Order: sequence, then structure tokens, then C-alpha cells
Amino acid sequence: MGWGGQEIRIVNESAGMARRGHRIVVAAPVNSNIFKRAQTAGLQVLPSEFRKKNPFSVFSAVSLIDVIKPDIINTHSSSDSWVSSMAAKLSRTRPKIIRTRHLSTPISRSFPSRVIYDLLPDAVMTTGEEIRQRMIRFNGFRDSKIYAIPTGIDICRFNPDKVKPAFRSDRFAVGMVGVLRSWKGHVFLLRAIPDIVKHIPNAHFYIVGEGPQRENIEGILRDMLLQDRVSLLGHREDIPEIMASLDVIVHPSYAGEGIPQSLLQALAMKRPVVASDAGAIKEIIMDNTTGYLIESENPRRIAEKVTALYQRPELGEVFGENGRRLVVEKHSIEHMLDKIEALYRELFDNE
Repeated sequence: MGWGGQEIRIVNESAGMARRGHRIVVAAPVNSNIFKRAQTAGLQVLPSEFRKKNPFSVFSAVSLIDVIKPDIINTHSSSDSWVSSMAAKLSRTRPKIIRTRHLSTPISRSFPSRVIYDLLPDAVMTTGEEIRQRMIRFNGFRDSKIYAIPTGIDICRFNPDKVKPAFRSDRFAVGMVGVLRSWKGHVFLLRAIPDIVKHIPNAHFYIVGEGPQRENIEGILRDMLLQDRVSLLGHREDIPEIMASLDVIVHPSYAGEGIPQSLLQALAMKRPVVASDAGAIKEIIMDNTTGYLIESENPRRIAEKVTALYQRPELGEVFGENGRRLVVEKHSIEHMLDKIEALYRELFDNE
């Protein structure tokens, strides 16, 4: 129901495939962000509810599939995967099933997990190689069915040579961009601020995003007397312009990550990054090459690395150039769409 990396990828991937001439239909709850955003993107959208352990939800999905007659169904979360996968098996058209796994949180070794990830789908798409490897090593799922296809970034929209900053300041701007969830680690950036300002007196901090942790973050700011040091900007659509306004991007998450879109966006905008080693982040943040990669839940290390980038701006420029090159070569949205099309073709070539 929210609007974070997973939902953004679903809409951007769908719109990208539609631009390439594929017939795309998005089925989603009518009051969800995905429903509204997909409509705005010009996609065909059908109101749908996905209720696990509800036969009526499955039979409703069967009717939908038989009307649409898709070649492939791509599911993204638990409820829609169970309902749509069962419906696909019961439908007359019997479309191929792809289960996309966006997060790096552990998957249970239970039999139902094997059913939904290994037995029902024709393929599983993950947003990072680290997620793929965990599913193979920890869960024992068949490696031949799992494909790592990281989220791609619009490198024309995120182009530092064309984007103007959203704001200008003589302060050293440190930012964090992402949904305000606990595992994103905002608290660790906040705890690092006192050490950072000892070395960078003119530092100011910007937190971009909305989410369930907003009240908790506001409480921490009051307790630490940081209201004048930290600006909560809320949800923003002008992310390229925000990135262009920041000197350093910090991403201190400790769980749940695939390859975060906000980090790819930062690299595309040539912003130096300090990120924790969580999920598949290390696939794009190579320590001392495209940024600093540190252990999770460590405010002291955040402060050290932000200070290092302040003291050595030339290092941040090197990280920025390397990061932009990495995104252009391997993580553009067109590169992602190429890999998805190749997976689609492979599913039918193997019949």
C-alpha cells in the first residue's frame, strides 16, 4: 500500500516494458499507490484484491486471468503470489509464473515457502545476486530457476550534468533518502551527528522520505536537541534535484535490502556514499571505489567516513565518477529491461 523501492520498481518496470511494445496489465488494490501511479503512467490497471486462504479471491483471479489471457504473470509480495499463482494453475490459459523477490530478509525453510518460491513459479527474479545466493544456499531452492535482475535507473533523469540542485547552501549537506522504516537505520545516522559536527561544524542533515518511523525520528531529534541540525523533508518527487543538493549520501540500513534504488540514484548523480553492508548493497558500493562500505549499526564509523569525505573532497569526486560509470554500464533501466526480456524469452524457448 505504500510507495517505496518495491512499488517504484513495479511501476517503472511495467511502464518500461509497455514502451517496448509489450501488453502490460497491472492488477492492484484500487486504493493502493501502485494503482494510482500506474494509471498516471498510462498503463492499463484493473482493481484487484489478494487475500490469502480465501477461495473467492483465487476464483476472482482465475476469472481475471481468463479475460486478460496473459503470457506471463509477475507477482511481487506474499498475498498476490499465493492468490495469483494458484489462479494461474487453475486458469484455462495457464500463463508462466514469475515470483519477484525484492527484499533480502530470510525466507522460511517451511514447505509453504518451497511451494511459493520453488514449486509453483516457472522462475524467480531477485533484485540482487546476494538475495539469489541466499535462496540457493539457505533455502535449497533450484538455482536454475532464480535470476538476479537488479533495479535499473533512468540515467537521463539522474544526470548530474543536467540537473539543478533543489537548494543551495554554504553548509556541508549530508542526506539520507528512503522510506522511514526501522531497518533503514535512520537512528544510526542521528547518533553519528554529534561526532560529525565536532569535525564539521557547518554540517546540516536532510532526511527525505515518509513512513511509519516518522514520529520515532522526531522524538529522537527532540531528545538529542537536533531539531536545528536536521531537516525532515518528507516525501519528495524531485529526487535528482535533492541528490544534486547533497554533499554526501548516507545509507545505514541493517536488514531487508536488495540493491536500494536510492543508492543507484546517488551513484548516477556522482554523489559519494557511505553505506552499510546489508543485503546486496556490496554489489554496487565497493569500498574505497564507489563509496565507503561499513558494518551495520555503527554510528562511529558513519561519522569517520562522512568526516573523511569532508576532509578529502577529491576522494568523493573519484567515488562519484566510478559510481556513475557503474550505473551507466550495468544498472540503467534499459539494461534491466533487456535482462527481463531475455528471461521472458528463455521461459518460452524452454517449452
